[in-house]
Amino acid sequence: MTKNKGRREGTERTELMEELVSAAILDDPMECSRGERLSITLAKNRINRAPERLGKAKVEVDIFELLRDSEYETAETMCQILPKGVVAVLGPSSSPASSSIISNICGEKEVPHFKVAPEEFVKFQLQRFTTLNLHPSNTDISVAVAGILNFFNCTTACLICAKAECLLNLEKLLRQFLISKDTLSVRMLDDTRDPTPLLKEIRDDKTATIIIHANASMSHTILLKAAELGMVSAYYTYIFTNLEFSLQRMDSLVDDRVNILGFSIFNQSHAFFQEFAQSLNQSWQENCDHVPFTGPALSSALLFDAVYAVVTAVQELNRSQEIGVKPLSCGSAQIWQHGTSLMNYLRMVELEGLTGHIEFNSKGQRSNYALKILQFTRNGFRQ
Repeated sequence: MTKNKGRREGTERTELMEELVSAAILDDPMECSRGERLSITLAKNRINRAPERLGKAKVEVDIFELLRDSEYETAETMCQILPKGVVAVLGPSSSPASSSIISNICGEKEVPHFKVAPEEFVKFQLQRFTTLNLHPSNTDISVAVAGILNFFNCTTACLICAKAECLLNLEKLLRQFLISKDTLSVRMLDDTRDPTPLLKEIRDDKTATIIIHANASMSHTILLKAAELGMVSAYYTYIFTNLEFSLQRMDSLVDDRVNILGFSIFNQSHAFFQEFAQSLNQSWQENCDHVPFTGPALSSALLFDAVYAVVTAVQELNRSQEIGVKPLSCGSAQIWQHGTSLMNYLRMVELEGLTGHIEFNSKGQRSNYALKILQFTRNGFRQ
């Protein structure tokens, strides 16, 4: 079941664009949320207040709530969105089945779809021209992990996978081990989700370098279990592939002599970053005061950047042709006539966002951005 949070329910738009409207399909919980709704509001308000936007179409984002990861319910939501005449659809951040159906429908209608989640390997093989992903690709993360291993001259490592598709996601890393004849052992979490048996095997094998490919919460659980087993001494190096792992609280369970490495794409030197983080922090304190705020969720920053990317591309396209929007329908074969042109312009977009340099390659993947390596210290993670 989905609930429409947009304010213009059921209305049709004229062909001339008085408002530049996108739709966002979010799966962010209301309590202790990732701040995705707020980040979209902050982006559109900042754009609309900019002096250079004076006299131009007002930016709006209609928000739709996704209550579960369901292809059927998401298809219904898309059929509500299309008649509104939107220039793009954003999200969701953690519902792969829903994201896939959104990409398919957007592809049929030639409406851009911005993903803000790690790519699903099987789905990614069929990624449509209308799909762009602001989240770094698995290939980039694989290359980054391989770079760290080379830097430390590491020839033996263990990869802990939370899901079977981990092997496909990190294919580039696995290939490097095959080529170099270095040793990489792979261990998969079982259905109990208890990492203790795996960690004991790794400890008994005396493997010092451990790569963990899991979501932030499970990554944190694995590290805490490792601490209980005495596996957080200076002997060990942990590399976490999840880009939000640095937001997890280490507390006093982790010895600061252990080498813990992670990645980040946050651009903290962006002019709006501190205000963005403060706004999300304040919202968190009001809605989730029983859990400390550890920093902005990556998905919230990616959605902020997605709003800017859409507006930038539409602005550039408008220089060469008058863009119009029209109501579309799931029951009709009509497409958005400006969709292909806008996608071409989106692939030429270059801007500096909260997550660094925004640029896409021909496949719609993020390119030419900085994937920062973070190291855990007594005072938290540092670049």
